Amino acid sequence: MGKAVKIIDIDESGECFVLDEKALEAIFSKVPVDMNVSIVSVVGAFRTGKSFLLDFFLRYLRNTNQRPDLDLEKKPDNSWMTADGNSLEGNNNRIKSKPLDSDDEIIEVKKKLEGFSWKHGTERCTTGIWIWDEYFIRIIPDTNEKVAVFLLDTQGMYDSKTGQHLTASIFGLGTLLSSYTVYNLVFQIQEDHLQHLALFSEYGRVATNEANKHESEEEEQTHMHPFQKLEFLVRDFRNLDLEDDPEDNDLDDLHKQMDTYLQDVLSQKFQKDLKEVRDQIELCYEDVSCFCLPYPGEDVAEKKGYDGSINKVRKHFLYLLGDYVRRVFGERLAVKQIQGQKVTAMQLFEFVKVYCALFKESKIFPEAMTLFRATQEANIAGAIARASAFYKKEMDKVAGPGAQYMKEDRLWGYHNAAVETAIKEFHNATKLGTKEANSEAEKRLRTQLEEKYKDYKESNRLRDPMAFVAPYIVPLMIAFAAWLCRYVLETVCPRRSYACLDFADFFGSLYLVILSFLMFHLVSTMYDVKSSFTSLIAKKAVGLKQD
Repeated sequence: MGKAVKIIDIDESGECFVLDEKALEAIFSKVPVDMNVSIVSVVGAFRTGKSFLLDFFLRYLRNTNQRPDLDLEKKPDNSWMTADGNSLEGNNNRIKSKPLDSDDEIIEVKKKLEGFSWKHGTERCTTGIWIWDEYFIRIIPDTNEKVAVFLLDTQGMYDSKTGQHLTASIFGLGTLLSSYTVYNLVFQIQEDHLQHLALFSEYGRVATNEANKHESEEEEQTHMHPFQKLEFLVRDFRNLDLEDDPEDNDLDDLHKQMDTYLQDVLSQKFQKDLKEVRDQIELCYEDVSCFCLPYPGEDVAEKKGYDGSINKVRKHFLYLLGDYVRRVFGERLAVKQIQGQKVTAMQLFEFVKVYCALFKESKIFPEAMTLFRATQEANIAGAIARASAFYKKEMDKVAGPGAQYMKEDRLWGYHNAAVETAIKEFHNATKLGTKEANSEAEKRLRTQLEEKYKDYKESNRLRDPMAFVAPYIVPLMIAFAAWLCRYVLETVCPRRSYACLDFADFFGSLYLVILSFLMFHLVSTMYDVKSSFTSLIAKKAVGLKQD
């Protein structure tokens, strides 16, 4: 059973982010190195039910299969909602002994309740950014690609303890790290909600322009959205035309009502500043959608002692929630991309480190060009890591643990082929950097691969049976010849022929000297082999940790 882990904390000043690199690396390292990831995050104001929603996401992912439900015309099957019992995880309303003010208390509760923490009241429940440490494999409908899905919970915005800079930064990090951002709102989409999206408009413009600069003149320039999917999730929406019985509702009609509402909001472009905000949203996000959920009922929203019972939630809410969740993890699910390039978990880890460093060092929101250049650097670092891992995977097939000895020229041929393929992987993944930066990075990559080849070469040498025996063949032959001469001379020499006996003693001494030398050399060689093997194992362990 997984748990929520805080990966990004806020320092005592309340202005800077602190990344827990070890925790995030431990989580992302669980994902196969060649599997891409999808990050679904929920951002929005505090006390609006973000964590409550994420616990429903968890239930759906735990209790449904990998293949998405694409038959959206049929009524949603909501049996997954109660598959783990009637009480939803993460409910802190059950903990009444003392308020959960400290992070240690919150962490303990999160572990105990096996969900994202939520509670009734006006005090914030989540600080920093949390991730569920268990990934779920889902299939992207369009490509049938298996991806590792992670859920991200963010600190609520607009509370009395969070400054404007930190609020913008929380939203920024959530958007930068996610492939699917759920912007959780209450009642309606307001102008100030759109203004927060506009903070990224300049970054979007710079990122798009810089990416186009590096395209070849022969290539057709296409607009690349810097961010992926954005969904306005409007909670407690009062304007849906609902039937008395939830299952009597026409889902297509309800979706049309939601689409019409979004279009009405985004089409309000009469004033210049309003028009610019909406134009930049369209520029930055490749897909903007809206889903509306009705009021969940008084028992959930207004009673302090709500115990997480799902049967107390209003049926209209559950019905539409079931339809919404199957769409999020079905037709709308997307692989995480950065400037059009799909990323694996460990590649994303490099980006997270870069982004957090930027927000940590800035007292204001990072400048667009600074953010873009940091993305370039992280893109190159991720491409090097991916190419290096690809080289290792290819070489392990022929020269890894358990492989047989092969001649060095043959191993060199495999090495060259793996290097060229790894270089192609590198160039396929580096679309942001300048030609000079990519060329320098390629040199670094080639140097790394040559160092890795030395380890494979040494490992292959240690497997060569003749490499151990060959140095002893000639000395053993001489020793045998000396022993044979001594035996013959002692047999045929007359008893009083001292010269003949002296020759026999000479060959006997030669035989003993050679054997003593060989024994000394054998012990020394075994010690060297042990040292080489230990050193090789240590290098591989360090290499695996870096990969």
